[in-house]
Amino acid sequence: MRMNAGRQDGSSEISSKPRARRAAERGWKTLKPKLLIVDDDTAIRQQLYWTLCDEYDVLTASDLPSAMRHATNFEPVISILDLHMPPVLDSPEVGLCILDYLKEQCPASKVFIVSSEESIETRKACFAAGADGFLSKPLDVEQLLATVRHSTLAARLEAA
Repeated sequence: MRMNAGRQDGSSEISSKPRARRAAERGWKTLKPKLLIVDDDTAIRQQLYWTLCDEYDVLTASDLPSAMRHATNFEPVISILDLHMPPVLDSPEVGLCILDYLKEQCPASKVFIVSSEESIETRKACFAAGADGFLSKPLDVEQLLATVRHSTLAARLEAA
């Protein structure tokens, strides 16, 4: 409980409402965790954006330069990364390069790989480069949400 003194009418107020709820009632915005989506497929980027934007501050990137720029400026808590990105769509090379950059720039960030490629070698390469999870396409949205929420909660607990 918090005592709020110094009201204009000279009275005081006792508040037991959580801080975020009081802030929302006053019209203040609470900070959402930052999430970066990197995928060259516009439909997937839009689907993930609309799925996650209520709970997260979402930014999207469609290629290597924009992913690097957004990672540097935005500093996401969580990133969702497609492996097969232009200009080399038949190889995970660009996706792995982005993964390396994300882990270098934002070491505490959780990076989840989303890919239709299911080879063991690719998964091993992703985890060796620092990936925190691997989700197969087509995406199971409920599994993605559960994974992202769990990671966000874990990140908040680590920061506390």
